[in-house]
Amino acid sequence: MKKNFTIAVMIAVAIQIFSVGILAPRLPREVCRPEKASERNFTLEPCAAFRLINTDGSAHISTSALAKKISVQARIRVYTTAAEGQVLSESYLASLFDIRETGELTTFITEPIKRPDPIDLRVDYTIELPQNTNLSIELSNGNIWIAPGCRNVSITANNGDIQVLEATGDLSIKTINGRIQTDKSAGESTLETINGSIQASLTAGTLQASTTTGNIVTTLLEENISTCDLTSLNGSITLVMSGNPSAEVNAVTLRGIIRADLPIVLAGAAKRRELYGTIGDGYTNVSMNSMNGSIVIQRKVP
Repeated sequence: MKKNFTIAVMIAVAIQIFSVGILAPRLPREVCRPEKASERNFTLEPCAAFRLINTDGSAHISTSALAKKISVQARIRVYTTAAEGQVLSESYLASLFDIRETGELTTFITEPIKRPDPIDLRVDYTIELPQNTNLSIELSNGNIWIAPGCRNVSITANNGDIQVLEATGDLSIKTINGRIQTDKSAGESTLETINGSIQASLTAGTLQASTTTGNIVTTLLEENISTCDLTSLNGSITLVMSGNPSAEVNAVTLRGIIRADLPIVLAGAAKRRELYGTIGDGYTNVSMNSMNGSIVIQRKVP
């Protein structure tokens, strides 16, 4: 019994040393209590285009037909490792935002000055825009959610999931690590991620979607989509077609299989990993390419 107790104590001490001395310093700062937490609110004049630049933090964008101004809420959390960081944070927070307004473009820059080494910081944004504002976001670490009502949307990100609902204009999303979801896009859509899945639905326009590691699921909600180009290196591709499907299909996979659940007139002999043919009148030009995934074409269930 005494031996078991001694072993248990030794294990407990080892866990504590590992947790406090090794693991804790390597944990993300967000799991710790911030040294400082505050909120800033801004009211800006409306403009044709709004641009947000942020390093660490999320962005939640909504629109309103009644909005006469741009409303920006910034929730700030500061993390420091030493007394030096606490002193530096005071002056650094005073210069945290740089707002540049012109008649056509408002640029909202977070951290225009390089962040001091002893400081970690996160700024999460909640923004309301007038409807039909063009939107541009550059963000490194955080999720992005955009409500219906924006016109042209451009996003460049690194780590975080992105969801855009019912963009009425062109849509461009490029990220490194993160999932992309777009609903009822109506313009020219370009979606690119390295590590993440893509889920997109379109009512009009075109789509070019590509990922290195992840699945792609695309739903064509209307028949007037001219081009649909889907590429996944390591993942499956699923194309769902509504109404009276009409497409010219070019699909190739190297190590998966291809299945079409819609009537298709083949151009040449049927093959397991290649599909060339016409669905309906062949209006939409569909290209689907995968190296290590299967390809499926199916009809949308009502």
